[in-house]
Amino acid sequence: MPDIRLATFNCENLMMRCDFRHAGIANARDRLTEVDDAVVAEQVDSVFNVLSEDDRTLTAEALAATQAEVCALQEVENLVTLTAFDTRYLSRWEAPYSERVLLEGNDSRGIDVGILSRLPVSFFRSHARETYGSLGLRPPPRLSVNDYAFRRDCLEADIVKDGRVLTVFVCHFKSMHGGRRHTRLVRQAEARAVRLLIERRFEEPAKEDWIVLGDFNDYFELDGKHLRDHALGPLVDDDFSVDLVTHAIANPYDRWTHHYSGDDTYGALDHMFLSPALAAKNPRPEATIIRGGTPYRAQRYEGLRFPGVGWAEPKASDHCPLAASLRFEGRPLVP
Repeated sequence: MPDIRLATFNCENLMMRCDFRHAGIANARDRLTEVDDAVVAEQVDSVFNVLSEDDRTLTAEALAATQAEVCALQEVENLVTLTAFDTRYLSRWEAPYSERVLLEGNDSRGIDVGILSRLPVSFFRSHARETYGSLGLRPPPRLSVNDYAFRRDCLEADIVKDGRVLTVFVCHFKSMHGGRRHTRLVRQAEARAVRLLIERRFEEPAKEDWIVLGDFNDYFELDGKHLRDHALGPLVDDDFSVDLVTHAIANPYDRWTHHYSGDDTYGALDHMFLSPALAAKNPRPEATIIRGGTPYRAQRYEGLRFPGVGWAEPKASDHCPLAASLRFEGRPLVP
């Protein structure tokens, strides 16, 4: 069975910073956002420097430290931005990734989910245009069957290694802006939607190798205290999937991937949910949380920081990358 190293990382507003008024192209920013072809994105990147230096070097250093073959990313503006981040920043530590995938989602700020991969991506598709009605789901209060089920997207992709296929679902759920309790039902509906997509894809999901990973904007624990009021039940109830970090890191105080400075709390918003079959192949999973890019105000972390990290700024992100090495069997690649 192949081994694969995966990471998930919310890059925090990885967005274009150029002044496009002087680009000489009408609606340049909107047109760059419409690029969905990796070759075209590389051509555009050679013309425009779409990122600034501020935090991006630290973001790249944090992601490079995961040593991941496949990276699921959140809060990336578009494919051109993802390309520039890879070729101009990540390349300072390692060769650029061979595969880049990003399709436009639903977020009003234009922050999307994407994939960087050193392994072939044989198939991918967006589910951004799925509605509650198209999925046959009851919408949360104040929403209708015509509303999109995902606030950003659920990006589905098949990753190939040694002739075997592992399916990944990359997510970024509704934020807690407006209050965790008041936004809970929207995230719960997103979790139901992801589960339904998996059940549609696989006749017997429990027997297949797949993983759901990303920023779910909700946690099972806060400051090490177990919580029951999270919105992620549809993904973990009745053993539908296994939360990797909960099983891989024994100390609940060491599972956090996010520090909220407003009330100085630490929680795991970033998760990897393994199918039962994949979890069975990895009974003692390894999980690594990279905290070297965390600002110094996250005082629970007492380890070394990357050069240049400040008290609040600069920083790699308000999230920490989560990485894991997993063994999988998957399905044979069908030509």
